Amino acid sequence: MKIVLETIPVWDGLKKNDECFLCTLMKEAEKDALSYYLSSAIMTPEVRVETNTYGFCKNHFRMMAEANKPQVLSLIMDTYYDENNRLFYPDLDRLSQCRKPGAMKKLVDAFERDVREREKGCLVCTRMNDRLYRYCYTVASLFKEDPDFKKALTLSKGFCVDHTIALSRIAKDALSGDDLVGFCNLIFSLLRKSIERVQKDDLWMTQKYKSENKDKPWNGCEDAQKRAVYKLIGEGEVYDPIDNKKSRI
Repeated sequence: MKIVLETIPVWDGLKKNDECFLCTLMKEAEKDALSYYLSSAIMTPEVRVETNTYGFCKNHFRMMAEANKPQVLSLIMDTYYDENNRLFYPDLDRLSQCRKPGAMKKLVDAFERDVREREKGCLVCTRMNDRLYRYCYTVASLFKEDPDFKKALTLSKGFCVDHTIALSRIAKDALSGDDLVGFCNLIFSLLRKSIERVQKDDLWMTQKYKSENKDKPWNGCEDAQKRAVYKLIGEGEVYDPIDNKKSRI
């Protein structure tokens, strides 16, 4: 399958010199996906069928609720509730009429399974997942094909833990042989160095609050505690693609 390379956003992201430019790109991807589903696109039948069928994860439902788009979100929720009712009302009817403890336990378990199954889908996460694959594939391809990119990547701050793992997985699709080994060597070396660096910065922050250090310079460590967190957990995480079996990440 031919992959369309995202060279421009990947190069732009690398030039920002963030702790993980894939995190930066994925936050933009998340914003784009939310904007799409909170736009007039929701009026088209095929998009409404998607939202009714799959919906969104809890995190992105919460973000949509806080996006101040009441008209669009009310349309989404109206027909999403219709589908929920079709799926859950039989369970709720059986639960409200049950009189036997043993049967009640089984019905409660069945209802919980149905609810969890309904919560699996997220259209925003799926769009983010697709874009992340293209970004990671592009990073690996540019490492092989563009010496300037390889040099810039070598001098970068690397990636968060999650995106380092994603890159290593997707690199197996884009690279082979020595290129694959060299790429994985680089990104894991960058991860090791960046973990040491952010921990060192975080340590200085702990010392900076001591009275004897209050007049000493911050040395760029004003946000060290945040960088220490996000280096480990990343930002713009894909929580729940619609079908994990089809996910390429």
